[in-house]
Amino acid sequence: MNISIVGCGSWAHYTHLPCIMKCEGVTVISCADINVENAKSLHEKFNIPLYFTDYHEMLEKTNPDAIVCLVSENAMAETASGILSLNYPVMLEKPPGKTVKETNMIFNAAKKSGKPHMVAFNRRFVPVYTKLKEMISDYAKNNGDGIKYINYRMHRIKRFDSNFEDTAIHAVDAVKFLADDDFKRVEIKYQEMPGFGKNIANYFIFFEFINGIYATAEILVSTGELYEGCEIHAGESIYRASIPMENSRINDGGIEYRNAEGIYYTVGRNEICPYSEHYMTQGFYNEHKHFYECLKNGTNPKNGADTAVQSVAVCNAIKNREHLVSF
Repeated sequence: MNISIVGCGSWAHYTHLPCIMKCEGVTVISCADINVENAKSLHEKFNIPLYFTDYHEMLEKTNPDAIVCLVSENAMAETASGILSLNYPVMLEKPPGKTVKETNMIFNAAKKSGKPHMVAFNRRFVPVYTKLKEMISDYAKNNGDGIKYINYRMHRIKRFDSNFEDTAIHAVDAVKFLADDDFKRVEIKYQEMPGFGKNIANYFIFFEFINGIYATAEILVSTGELYEGCEIHAGESIYRASIPMENSRINDGGIEYRNAEGIYYTVGRNEICPYSEHYMTQGFYNEHKHFYECLKNGTNPKNGADTAVQSVAVCNAIKNREHLVSF
């Protein structure tokens, strides 16, 4: 399978190309970026045969089987929709556009073209979280009782970028993925941090799901730790899980289980994912693998733009400092 890259910035270098290189039967034949130096750099580092500054020219001359689109959110809707309109399958980075309107624009372009597409929300493919969902599903089958409450924590260090909501969307989407349902209502509180810069704030979010699950998320821009994980309550059992994070000061990933009868056990990081690279432990490789396997099998990938609409709506609310989102 021949793949082309649109958008050759740091994410392509650091995460996506290493993933693609590990996918069996997948070859990157060309790349494009409006910045010629970016395109040339990716071409040289990963031995990509051809590079371009215009993706239209690239597609015309190389005719790949699919595209991985890694442009900025400002350019994503127009670029991804344009690729789909040319009848190419596409995997695109999150967020899929700046607004719900742009997200729907991508979905409608995919629907019109009939070509597969997928939004790269990597938390949906994190090995620790997929294992956690499997364990909770088994618990529900055996006990007839599922998730009641989720507490999610995303702690960062010195993340003072003005568009931090584009990172916070990962926590929002992870909560939705773990609850396996749509939001009914989302309430957001802001702790403004003027000492860190303009429009910098911690976010505290309450989620109510249609299926009756409640969840909270604390998203902190600068703490004493780099951490991301969750605590899930199901019946009289509790699950604690954390994502292995690079340069984390305290976290090594894994799952911990306890119940009211005193049963306790852990599932270690290496039992779940015996790799150390961040793109393996944080789900990036798994999402690429899923996309290419679906294309090979003629099936639609999970995680189309339609599944991202609610997460984007909450992200927009944060950007606009809104306090309530109802669906």
